[in-house]
Amino acid sequence: MNLLGLEISDAGILAAGAHPSGLLDVDGQKRESPGFAIPEKENLLVGNAAAAKAHLVPLQVINTFWDQLSTNPLERKNSHAQNQAEIACAHLSYVWENIKMHGDELIFAVPDHYGQEQMGLILGMTQELSIPVRGFVSLPIAASRDPRPDALLLYLDIHLHRLEIVRLGQGDHLTRENSLSVQDIGLDQLYRSWVESVAQEFVRTTRFDPLHQAATEQEIYDRLPGALDIFKSHSSFIFEISQGNHSYRITLLRDLLKQKTGEVYNEICRFIEKMRDEHGQKDFPAVLQLTHRIASLPALKDRLSEIENCEIVELEPGAGARGVVAIWNQLAGQHAPDRTSFFTSRPWQQTEPDLSRYIPSEASGGKAGPTHVLYRDVAYGLSETPLFIGSDPSLSGTGIRVQDGTSGVSQKHCAIQKHPDRIVLTDYSSQGTFVDDQRINGSTTLEPGQTVRLGTSEETIRLITCIQPDET
Repeated sequence: MNLLGLEISDAGILAAGAHPSGLLDVDGQKRESPGFAIPEKENLLVGNAAAAKAHLVPLQVINTFWDQLSTNPLERKNSHAQNQAEIACAHLSYVWENIKMHGDELIFAVPDHYGQEQMGLILGMTQELSIPVRGFVSLPIAASRDPRPDALLLYLDIHLHRLEIVRLGQGDHLTRENSLSVQDIGLDQLYRSWVESVAQEFVRTTRFDPLHQAATEQEIYDRLPGALDIFKSHSSFIFEISQGNHSYRITLLRDLLKQKTGEVYNEICRFIEKMRDEHGQKDFPAVLQLTHRIASLPALKDRLSEIENCEIVELEPGAGARGVVAIWNQLAGQHAPDRTSFFTSRPWQQTEPDLSRYIPSEASGGKAGPTHVLYRDVAYGLSETPLFIGSDPSLSGTGIRVQDGTSGVSQKHCAIQKHPDRIVLTDYSSQGTFVDDQRINGSTTLEPGQTVRLGTSEETIRLITCIQPDET
């Protein structure tokens, strides 16, 4: 049995596995598959291919099928699907074809607003597609990371068509207590306002209107995610569009996008304060867990940091998909084996992992080399392919994304790779990589039990040896 976790969001479905560990390509060579569909004559286009044409054929686009998952008839009839659920089934089938070589059973992490009807429909889809399903876990429960009993724990997420804020109860179990779901705040609405602002700036500066042609309108939408990434570290950049023999350029300012979101961000802050007030904990410390979707919004973290007595924690991309795989062993014994269960709570004890099952004993001679690295209780396998570690290792391939203290961690900080006779760590950082508190120079050979620390952060990774090669 090899479990795969699937995180459902209309902004982008993500999948994670144990072998290989980490996020999987779900849509060609991309890690996210957005909830877009376009009925064509011969087939139904879904995911990134549909999103890339969404503004070329706007009247044909369907992008509400995951948010409004139901058997209600579609407004516009087509020969491929009669309702939202049939569109979602086609999208799920496409994603499954991309990931099924990595596993044989699925666990779903589903948005907070999903109920029995939506999960029943997903079960029907998986039966039709012959996809084995083990269970469902609430996305905030699956994605949450560390217990914080000294604080009010809130989970913030944004999808294409809604914002969700969930209050989580902490005790022996992490539980979903209550939530706010706001349908008039979503990425679809924000992107539309940003595209309009960019177009207005082109008209003001160059008199060229990119919204006059569907192709240039689509180009702005396609390039916005890259612009948001740039704005994480820069306040402006040159945005250029070519039209025929002419090129038009503007200096796009982060503040321009920020202006369009000011009222939305204020509303989010009001929702947070409302949730604190409802529980009589206005002055109690709060921890805000942000998904990668909402954390990518320009200057939102700056605005949230203005809330008194709040700490911001940015969750890794696909935290829900990764989480269901990591915690399923905790949940598996809590339901009947012949029934698909939905979990809205999970054990929440802060326990140290049992390293004795990973580190060779004296009886075995202690000669086995490292097979995995252990980070935050999850073991990542080592292979001939470099395992990159850093604040954004996805820039280099598969890897481990460090969560805390990233100011002292490079995007591609270091890599660990299996060689025929040894395991080698190579340092790529400017802040240094330390093995057992000794800074390395270039590269070094690693042994089981050693601890790797990254730069000036407190984040550490432990070298372990699994007795069975498929352990995680």
